[in-house]
Amino acid sequence: MNTEFDTLLGQLRDEFVAEFPERCDMLEECVLAFEHGREGAFDDMYRRVHSLKGAGSQFGLSIVTTVCHQFESFLSSEALTTDPLSISYALSYIDLLKQISDLIGSEKSTYYDIEHSLEELRKSSMPSHASVLLIEPSPSRRKMCQGVLSALGLRIVTQERGMTALERLLHEPFDLIVAARELPDLNTVALVAALRESNSRNKNIPVILVSSNATPVSDYLSINAVLARDAEFIPNLSDSAAKILLNR
Repeated sequence: MNTEFDTLLGQLRDEFVAEFPERCDMLEECVLAFEHGREGAFDDMYRRVHSLKGAGSQFGLSIVTTVCHQFESFLSSEALTTDPLSISYALSYIDLLKQISDLIGSEKSTYYDIEHSLEELRKSSMPSHASVLLIEPSPSRRKMCQGVLSALGLRIVTQERGMTALERLLHEPFDLIVAARELPDLNTVALVAALRESNSRNKNIPVILVSSNATPVSDYLSINAVLARDAEFIPNLSDSAAKILLNR
């Protein structure tokens, strides 16, 4: 049964790889349609990027997932406009996907240059001071933290669950994690432990842990600050985040 499943998955992966150049071309058409004001072009573009991201994860093509994660963040940040420079950024993301298409299947394929270009594109297309992943399951607490971090001029990406946060951290660069200790699935201590053992670009990312739990955290996790939810929480979060990012 497993052999049959593996065979089917292999066939689906081969089909995806064969269709990948065409999907990139269709995505490029969406960007150009958006530039010319076609109704629904943005939603079509976002849907196609999201679909590519999911397929990359399903078929073990993590570089596809990485590029699409960042492309999604670019779209979600409302950075895409009909301005020529903004359109150029969107087309640059698609160009990276096309480069991946040319490399897939090559025995000597390496994605180092693409990863480097992706990081440079992040800095230019989303030029906020820093990118923060906020992991908080409570809507009210999440909104409060967003208010504090937004005042520092930061780009904020929010997650409610540990597993989805870890997936993003393994594929998308961030400058800081601000996270509640207890999450619905994977708690933040376990998340950071997994991240420290990974080979991702976020392996050594600074972490602010939000918790009133007095249980000590292992030194090897290198948690930068543990903040209690008390009367001083807001100024403490603001000061801690500012100091950490100033020295990054």
